[in-house]
Amino acid sequence: MSSDYDYQAPWRPIFEVIAICGWLGGAGLAYGTFLWSDLPAEPFYALIGVSFGMTLWRAPSAIGLWRRKRRLIRSRLTYWQATRLKRWVGRHPGQLWLGWGFDWGQRHAQLAHEILKRDLSELIPVRQDRMGAPWIHGLEAREHPVIQPLPHTAGHTLIVGTTGAGKTRAFDVLVTQAVLRGEAVIIIDPKGDKDLKRSAETACRLAGRPDRLVYFHPAFPEDSVRLDPLHNFNRPSEVASRISAISPGETTNDPFKAFGQKSLDNVIQGLMVIEERPTLVKLRRYLEGGPAFLVVQALERHYDRCLGDWRSDAKPFMKAARDTEGKAQGLVRFYRENVQRTHPNSDLEGLISLFEHDRTHFSKMVASLLPIMNMLTSGPLGSLLAPDPEDVDDPRPITDMARIIENAQVAYIGLDSLSDGLVGSAIGSILLAELAAVAGDRYNYGVSDRPVNVFVDEAAEVINDPFIQVLNKGRGAKIRLFIATQTFADFAARTGSEAKARQVLGNVNNLIVLRVLDGETQQYITDNLPKTRLKYVMRTQGVSTHASNPTVFSGNIGERLMEEEGDLFPPQLLGQLPDLHYIAKLSGGRIVKGRLPILLTTPKENH
Repeated sequence: MSSDYDYQAPWRPIFEVIAICGWLGGAGLAYGTFLWSDLPAEPFYALIGVSFGMTLWRAPSAIGLWRRKRRLIRSRLTYWQATRLKRWVGRHPGQLWLGWGFDWGQRHAQLAHEILKRDLSELIPVRQDRMGAPWIHGLEAREHPVIQPLPHTAGHTLIVGTTGAGKTRAFDVLVTQAVLRGEAVIIIDPKGDKDLKRSAETACRLAGRPDRLVYFHPAFPEDSVRLDPLHNFNRPSEVASRISAISPGETTNDPFKAFGQKSLDNVIQGLMVIEERPTLVKLRRYLEGGPAFLVVQALERHYDRCLGDWRSDAKPFMKAARDTEGKAQGLVRFYRENVQRTHPNSDLEGLISLFEHDRTHFSKMVASLLPIMNMLTSGPLGSLLAPDPEDVDDPRPITDMARIIENAQVAYIGLDSLSDGLVGSAIGSILLAELAAVAGDRYNYGVSDRPVNVFVDEAAEVINDPFIQVLNKGRGAKIRLFIATQTFADFAARTGSEAKARQVLGNVNNLIVLRVLDGETQQYITDNLPKTRLKYVMRTQGVSTHASNPTVFSGNIGERLMEEEGDLFPPQLLGQLPDLHYIAKLSGGRIVKGRLPILLTTPKENH
C-alpha cells in the first residue's frame, strides 16, 4: 500500500522468492556453461550480471514482506527494574510514561482487516502456550515510548481489562511514577494485592522517604494505621449522608434509608452541641442503645449556655427521674415548657424528636443501617475506623484523608474484600465519601495546591454517589483518578442504574483497554473510537448468451478496488490482546497501541 490508490495484498505468499531462485539458477547455469564450453565469455558475463541485477531488484520486496510476516510471531514480555523507571522520571518530570507502542491509524486497521479475512494459521504457527494474539502489536515495525503530558491526566483515567490481563501491573507503573514525583498517592485495593503494596514501598524507598508509606488492612490490624473516615466534613449533614450511602437500599428514595439518614443527622447534631466529634462507634452506640444519654448532655449544655443557673428551676421536672431515661424525659419537658419559647434550638429539637420516637418502630426503620454499622465497629475494626486519640495504650498512628494529602504520603488501603465483600465494599465507599469531602474543601477554599493521585482497583465494588462527584469535580481540586474495572456492566450492577454507569464513563477522558472478553464492553469501546475507510478488492465474473442464437455467448471477469467504512480497531481483537498489551484513547483523541513492562521491585526477581 504505497499510496491511497495503490493497493497490494500485504500478506500474500512471497512470490519474489521464486523469481530470485530462478534468476540465481540462471546465473549458475550460465556460469557452468561458460566453464564447460569454449564460447566467448562476454555473453555469459552479461547474463550473470543481469541475473544478479534482477535478484537485487527483487530482494528488497521479498525481505520486506518476510520481515512483516516475521513480526507477527514476535512475542515479548519485558521486565523492568524500578530503578530504571526512577531515572526516567528524573529526566521527564512533567510526563507520564505508559510503556512502549505506536499511534494506531488507518494503515494498521487495513493490515488487521487483511489478516482477519484469511486463515490466520497460514501466517502464524498455532501455539497453545501463548496468551492472546501478539501479531496485533507486530503490525508496526518500530515502537517508541508512549508519553502523555501530566496535565492531560487531570481528566481521569479508566483502565479496563479482564482478570489477569494486567490491570494491577499497570497500576504498578503508574503508582511508582506518582510516588517518585513526590505527590500524594492513595491506593484503594479491594483484593489486597501484595505486589502492588510492594511497588508502593519500593517507590517510597527509591524516593528516599520510606516513612511516607501509610498502610491500612483489616486483616492485619496490628500493622495498620488507624484511619478515621468521618474526620473531614464541612457540614454535619455530610456525615449522615456518607454513612447512609453504604447502607443497602432498593432505591435512593427508600424510606428506610431516608429515616436512617435523618436519625444519624439528629445524633450528629447532638454531638455538635456538646462539641464532640462524631465517630462510627458513638453513632452506633446512640442508634442501638437510644439517645437518652446524649439528650441529657446536649440539653444540659444548652441550658448552661442560655440560662446560667437553671437547675433549681428544673427540679420540679426531675422528681420522677430514676435513671438516664427518666432524667432525659424531665429535661425534655423543661425544654418544652420553659426554654423553647425563649431559647429554641432546632438541632436539639431534632434530637428530642428522635428520643421521643416509638422505639419499636424506630428499630424497624433502622434495621438496614445497624447491621453494616455493627460490622464496621466490631472487633479490631472498631479501633481502626473509630480511633480514640486519648487511648494511650494504642501506639498505632491516627490519620485521615486530608492529613495524607497534606503530607504527600502514600496510603495503601487494602479492603480484604475476598474474605468479607460486604464490609470491604463499605470501607471503600465510606473512605471515598470522605475523599469527596476533602475534594470539596480543596475546590472551595484552595486548601492545598498539591496534586493527588487516587488509584481504585475493582472500582465497581466501592463506587457511590460521592465518588461520582469526585469524578465530576475532581479536576478543579487537582485530584487525578485512575480507576480499574473488568467490564462496564459492573458499574451498572453496582449503582443499579445504567444512567449512573454512563455518568462514570462520561467523566473519564483517558481510556486504557487491556484484554476484554465482554462483548458489550468491546462494542462500547470501539464505538467510541473514530471510524476509518478500509479497502478491499471486489472480483466479478459473468457469462451471457444471445436470446435468439444460443451459440453466441460472451463472458467477462474483472476486479474493482472498493472502500467501506469500518472500525479503526475491530472489537473482536480486544478479546485477543496479550497480557499487558493495551489499546488506549488518550485525551485529545490520540489512539495508541502499547504494551507495559512487569515492574520488578527487588533485584533477585530479575533472573
